[in-house]
Amino acid sequence: MSTFSTSMSPHVRWLGLTTVAILVVALVILFGRDAGQSAGPYLGGVLVLILGGTYLVSTREYEISNGRLVVQKVLGSKSFELRGASVSRDALAFQGMTRVFGNGGFFAFDGLFYSRRIGFVRSYARNRDNGVVVVLAGGSKLVLSPDQPDAFITAALAQGAVLSAP
Repeated sequence: MSTFSTSMSPHVRWLGLTTVAILVVALVILFGRDAGQSAGPYLGGVLVLILGGTYLVSTREYEISNGRLVVQKVLGSKSFELRGASVSRDALAFQGMTRVFGNGGFFAFDGLFYSRRIGFVRSYARNRDNGVVVVLAGGSKLVLSPDQPDAFITAALAQGAVLSAP
């Protein structure tokens, strides 16, 4: 089994810290007002649940073994068949991607995105560097960002994927 990490980019870290800071300031302001005394605890609880949920479903690392790619999340995983899939390194994979549904930078770039160049794609990444596009045998597309993209591609090829041009 080969394991590949995906490090959090500075962009993701700053976005996360800024969001948390804004939420804390908003809660402090809300608790300072009369209306906030009753709604504040509920709103605060919802925001903490959203933050926690976002973190728990964020991508942590990738594993390749037995002809499968497993995207490990903080809580749970997603598995994909590599046999018959094509992989390519694509430095521009994240450029121009628009979020359709998912997380667009708070702890990760996870979810369904659209790119004019690639089309609809599932992203499982913590940064927008080192883009790797995987087109599964059924036509579904994944965009990943392993810290070592060349080693990741080599491992995928050894498990039944084929190399394609970006």
